[in-house]
Amino acid sequence: RSTKEVIENRKELNKINVFPVPDGDTGTNLSRTLNMVMENVIADKSVKTTLNSMGDAALRGAIGNSGIIFAQFINGLKENLKAEKRLNVDNFAEMIDNAVDYTYQAISEPVEGTMLTVMKDWSRSLEELRAKTDDFEELMSESLKTARESLDNTKNTLEVLKKAHVVDSGALGFVYFLSGILEFI
Repeated sequence: RSTKEVIENRKELNKINVFPVPDGDTGTNLSRTLNMVMENVIADKSVKTTLNSMGDAALRGAIGNSGIIFAQFINGLKENLKAEKRLNVDNFAEMIDNAVDYTYQAISEPVEGTMLTVMKDWSRSLEELRAKTDDFEELMSESLKTARESLDNTKNTLEVLKKAHVVDSGALGFVYFLSGILEFI
């Protein structure tokens, strides 16, 4: 569902794509990257098997800056999955935090006011919320509010976005992805 959310909104993402260059391809790049993941995922009872297949597919299919950042995030999830049998709110928040760190380290010149910033802010909200709830739906619903606020702030962080009166396209794609996860839950 989360991938579908991005793909359905790819034209909008392309339309507002002005950073790092106004080439109108962020929606297409994210869609192609996520399509590769969808086509190659091995849905398994084991979260590790599933994430391994997703990470490998994302790296193989990563196109453009947004696709590469997203692929690194998925790979960060894969690399930071603990050997636990079940995901819970605590280990999920920790895994996301580590995946965001992994993503920042994988990008040679991370820029704030982009998808990276939204990932980081969302991760921080998960850290705060995990002490308040053990319910995934509540965790995702509340943390999505933070992700949306962070997204809205991208137009104040980067001058090129401010001049164009748009949010960062990749960041919006990430928020669509999170919205799809919440709908699935």
